[in-house]
Amino acid sequence: MNVFDLVAWRKSNVTAHYHYWQEQNADSTLWKLGTLPAGLLTFYGLTEPLDRRWHVLGLGYDLNIDNRLIESAAVIHFNGNMKPWLKLAIGRYKPLWQRYVNHSHPYLQDCVTS
Repeated sequence: MNVFDLVAWRKSNVTAHYHYWQEQNADSTLWKLGTLPAGLLTFYGLTEPLDRRWHVLGLGYDLNIDNRLIESAAVIHFNGNMKPWLKLAIGRYKPLWQRYVNHSHPYLQDCVTS
């Protein structure tokens, strides 16, 4: 979960730093796949942790998250292997996701959701 201060982003020229690290790895010698390493290098020393009460994570692996935490959270995060659209999802968390899904959307017509 990320929240960005766009004024600080522009002041620190974050986009240029990110592109610099991507260019340094154009031949994939620094890291093999993905953009996460470039992001980690770019944002090193520029981040602050979010208050845990604001961002509830673990809905894709933790069976014991207190419902009060979920209800009071601004953001819930289905990180982990048991995503709410998979059959192996944690049943009690599925409604948190399903109520926002438009099953008639063309992209979802080709997906297997449970």
